[in-house]
Amino acid sequence: MGCFHLTLKREISLLQRKSYQRTGPIRCVLWRPWLGLFLLFPFAVAGHEAIQEQIVALTKRIEQDPTNAELYLKRGELHRVNRQWDAALGDYNRAAQIDPGLDTVDLCRGMTLLEAGRLQRARFALERFLVNHPNDVEALVARARVLVKLGEPLAAAEDFTRAVAQQPSPRPELYLERAQALVAEGGEHIDAALRGLDAGIEKLGPLVTLQLYAIDLELLRKRYDAALVRLGQIEIQSSRKEVWLAHRGEILEQAGRSGEARAAFTSALSAIEDLPEYRRKNRSMQELETRLRSELKRLSPTSQVH
Repeated sequence: MGCFHLTLKREISLLQRKSYQRTGPIRCVLWRPWLGLFLLFPFAVAGHEAIQEQIVALTKRIEQDPTNAELYLKRGELHRVNRQWDAALGDYNRAAQIDPGLDTVDLCRGMTLLEAGRLQRARFALERFLVNHPNDVEALVARARVLVKLGEPLAAAEDFTRAVAQQPSPRPELYLERAQALVAEGGEHIDAALRGLDAGIEKLGPLVTLQLYAIDLELLRKRYDAALVRLGQIEIQSSRKEVWLAHRGEILEQAGRSGEARAAFTSALSAIEDLPEYRRKNRSMQELETRLRSELKRLSPTSQVH
């Protein structure tokens, strides 16, 4: 029932925006207080041309002040955002040469090497930084992501846990990524992943992204009733019910409860029929409606679907 999931993704995006303001990608310089006064440009939203203009401006400043390590670090970050890995690393190296005590360079190197896919080098750089900053959240998260890619999910989960513990209001994706790392290890770690997701829900509130992944894990364990309880909590948050009713039908069918599945699909179809015409003409809604009718026909061949 792939069309359900396509529509589900759109509904998730809507609810995500209502649930929390997602942070941008990790930035190693922007959050450093001692550099904040120098950073007057928003990396995360700048387009390629704007970034190039900023690089040119910084290059001119470097020509006037060639021993200023912070300028090289800033330009390196712009190169990183622009995915110019070697240029970024070159600027970080120059910053370190000018100011060997500028250990933020290792964090920036680690971020860049992670994004460039040079995982072992990224790990070494981040671990050098963590020697003196063992509880640094961004460094822990970056190393966790490196460890996931290197096939060390339990070590990654430990880093995510340490990062979460350092924040009064952790970013939701950290709970999600930790759970994914634990699931990659399999076995009893799946239940640990669920406990971690529930800890995130308790801390941050009933975020849809966390609940949906928890539902997937409950289904993996064939705990259908638990999955349905979680889905009900999502439904409460949503003003639109058709997608969640369809998903409920899927779960009920997996559980072998075809009569209840048919009722859920019928309710989902009724919810779509009650939508304004312009919403019903949406492609994803049309696909969902077609699939629902098909499922109802399959589950009840003798029923007339209107």
